Amino acid sequence: MHNSLYTNLIITLTVVFPFLAGAVVNPDAIVLSLSFDEGAGEKAEDISPLGNNVFFIDGPKWDEGKFGKSVRLKKTAHLETEMPNLDLHDTDLSMAIWAKFTAEPGWVALMSHDEGAQIGAKKWAWWFSAGAFVFYIDHADAKETREWIRSDFFGTPELDRWYHLAIVKQNDLHTHYLDGEPFGEEEKKAPVPEAIIGPLSIGATGIRYFFQGFLDEAIIVRQALSQNDIRNHRDGGNVGILAVEPGGKLATRWGSLKMKRELSSY
Repeated sequence: MHNSLYTNLIITLTVVFPFLAGAVVNPDAIVLSLSFDEGAGEKAEDISPLGNNVFFIDGPKWDEGKFGKSVRLKKTAHLETEMPNLDLHDTDLSMAIWAKFTAEPGWVALMSHDEGAQIGAKKWAWWFSAGAFVFYIDHADAKETREWIRSDFFGTPELDRWYHLAIVKQNDLHTHYLDGEPFGEEEKKAPVPEAIIGPLSIGATGIRYFFQGFLDEAIIVRQALSQNDIRNHRDGGNVGILAVEPGGKLATRWGSLKMKRELSSY
C-alpha cells in the first residue's frame, strides 16, 4: 500500500509536470528550497531535509509569484535564517531563483551567507553588480583571495519582468544561466568558505545590498545541475527540479506543495 501511494504520486507529478522525466537531482543534496507559497505569516518554510526556514525582516510582503505566491521586497525588507546548515565548502553546488526587479538595481543581492562587513568576515554572495550577475567568495584570510565570478554583461534589467537566474559550480567551472541558457562561464578555483557563522540572507547581504522587487522559487543544491535540470526549474519551479522516487525523503512534502498549487489555481 505504501509503495502504491508513492507510485501514484510519481505518476501524478509526471502528468502534471512532464518535464520531471529524466531528472536526476538527488533529494539529499537539496539544502534550501523556498517556494514562498505560504501567502500569510512572517516565515517561509524550507522544505529541504535540513529545514532552513527563513524569517521576514523589515516587512517583506506576500504577492503573486511566477508559480503560486512570492515575496515582494522594498527598501530594507529581506529574509534571514540565523544559523543555516548548508555545508557548501569543497563541493559542487547550484543555485536558482526567479526574480522580478521593480527598481533599477545598483548593487543588489539575491542570496548570501555572510559573517558581516568587518575585516576577517567570511562570506559568499550571489549579486547583481555593474551590469552583470556575480558569484562572490571571500575567505577573509591571507591564504585565499577574494574571487568575483561574473556572468556575461547583462546591462540594466527590464523592470516588472520575471527573469530566471542560476549559477552552477562543477569542480572549478562556474556557469551562469539566464532564462535557462548559459550566460557566461569561468574556470576558477574558488571553494565556498568553510563554517561561516552568520545569517543566510535572501534579498540582501547582511544589512546591505537590498534587492527591490519580487523573488520566487529559491533553491540551493550540493550538486552541479545540468542545463536540463536548470530548465526544469525554470519551467516548474522547485517542484519541477526533483524526480520524486518511492521512499524518497521529500515525496510527501513535494506532493503537498503540488496540491497546494493546484488548489490555489482554482
